[in-house]
Amino acid sequence: MLRVHLHTGDLDGRNTANQLAVIDIAYAKKEALADYLVGMTLRGQGEVEPDTVLRYPRWSASLWDLVARALTRLLYRANQAPASERPDKRCAYATRLCAVIERSTLDGAGVELGTARIFQKEGQRGHYTAVFNEDINGQHVGHFTYGSKRLDAVDLLLRAICWALLDKDTLGPYPALILPPTLQIDGIDRFHIEALTEPARTGFERYRGANFPTTQAPEPLAKAQDYVSFLMRG
Repeated sequence: MLRVHLHTGDLDGRNTANQLAVIDIAYAKKEALADYLVGMTLRGQGEVEPDTVLRYPRWSASLWDLVARALTRLLYRANQAPASERPDKRCAYATRLCAVIERSTLDGAGVELGTARIFQKEGQRGHYTAVFNEDINGQHVGHFTYGSKRLDAVDLLLRAICWALLDKDTLGPYPALILPPTLQIDGIDRFHIEALTEPARTGFERYRGANFPTTQAPEPLAKAQDYVSFLMRG
């Protein structure tokens, strides 16, 4: 399960007092095209009615993209959010927000996978910079404007993700499932690991190292069936 914590302030000052929201993302069906049950708890409001992200391709995009899909379902009960309002000089604003993605499993709770910092430019109300980092996909930065009469910090996080990943304020189509070309060698379908793009390549290499340990360097041509197993269970 993934858990996202949204706070006011900076990453090093996170605590329960400045936590604004917690978003949970859990498997409803773990397959190559997975279904996720998503939920959210807001400070001062409690739990939001859960929703689902359906048939999302595993290991094919940024974790923050999946978070944005979850937020869109929870905030708008749709796969796409409406365009955000154009900010004016009287719009509500946040000076600084931060967020963290953690992975919780039976054998490892609170493993940090990604962080986000969103901060308003000094002296420019409604003008933000967002910096997203994650375990495999590295850093993404977005610059954007956002404002409304009433600040919605969760929606601001959603728009920041969209600007950092897609350079616009709404989501694009689902990412395509990453499937490498295969060739048959001695009757076995294989593929070259370098043909995989991120995050699938690093994810598969970690999966292979954990499930098929070897004292020798791993073969660059892996079995296609191992990749199928990785997409279904990794």
